[in-house]
Amino acid sequence: MKYNLFADQPWLPMDPNGHASRHLLAFDDGENGYTLNYLKADPKCAANIHKHPHKQFVYILKGSGNFQCGDEFKTLKAGDTVQIDSNVMHGFVSFDENCEWLEFFTPHREDFAPEK
Repeated sequence: MKYNLFADQPWLPMDPNGHASRHLLAFDDGENGYTLNYLKADPKCAANIHKHPHKQFVYILKGSGNFQCGDEFKTLKAGDTVQIDSNVMHGFVSFDENCEWLEFFTPHREDFAPEK
């Protein structure tokens, strides 16, 4: 069992103004690797539209935000989930209120590896 393995990892900024940040919850870089982050964002900030080779799953814990995935736009709110396939452009266009969510990636995100 691995209990709170990454509890000592710092919150890291996801935007240059510090209005969104992430905290690593789980990471495995093995054959079936994964990354799990807990994120928070302030109202009115946005996340850059981007893509990556990882499959991603998002679960909204609190708040709401306007999300783009490919050509689709949705308002996501607490309890909503979204699965994003590999190499699909996506991101939060804006947040209507303070928002918190979990995001899971497979395979692991090397750029989100724990700090040593």
